[in-house]
Amino acid sequence: MPMGGEILIQINILDNNQVRIRFIDQGCGIPKERIPYLGEPFYSIKEEGIGLGLMICYKIIETHQGKVFIESEVNKGTTVEVTLPICTLQN
Repeated sequence: MPMGGEILIQINILDNNQVRIRFIDQGCGIPKERIPYLGEPFYSIKEEGIGLGLMICYKIIETHQGKVFIESEVNKGTTVEVTLPICTLQN
């Protein structure tokens, strides 16, 4: 995303006792053929990246019984959606 871009963050509670967090940008987007590889170890589309950042995010979310969905369109932007179960603390 170019400097000065904006990211919209939406948080919703879903009927199935989950929370949905969406990160929406209007950046350059990600080619459709690359999306399935996001979150794979050592996969990076950046020259300086080592491909571990998203993998770690995926693992943390999955460890908490969550899911990650990514939608993107080149030249329009990307939406990353994270769903996590709502947990209550018990004494």
